[in-house]
Amino acid sequence: MSLSNNEISLEHTNDKEHLFSSERYHREAIYNFEKTLIQKPKSIGALCDWIASYHELATIYGKQGAIEKAQKCLLIPHQSMLHMALYNGGDIEQKEIAMRAINVTLPALMSFANAHPPCKNCMKNLEAQLEMIQKHSRMDH
Repeated sequence: MSLSNNEISLEHTNDKEHLFSSERYHREAIYNFEKTLIQKPKSIGALCDWIASYHELATIYGKQGAIEKAQKCLLIPHQSMLHMALYNGGDIEQKEIAMRAINVTLPALMSFANAHPPCKNCMKNLEAQLEMIQKHSRMDH
């Protein structure tokens, strides 16, 4: 029986080490993608990878039970894309890139909000943003 307990304990330790290693990897990736985006703000590949790294980090924090950190990792790319869509200085390409990115960030945030409900006002804001995206998508087709 004690061998089994040791195996479980070792497995748990390996899981923690893996999560820590993954967290560090995604934090470094985010930093590198941000450096790329400063130089090339319309790099769709870097933008997608930046968002994906934040979403992976949110998953890691969710597994650790760090719900506020997980939420923050979903909010950062979403709010950044929302800002880029609304305050684009008339740059239509930038606005389109941001709107497409919001189609990725908002569903992840809505899913998280369903599992971890925010205040009513925050949920209303998310629903209004979802409606805005849906209207934008209908205009594109």
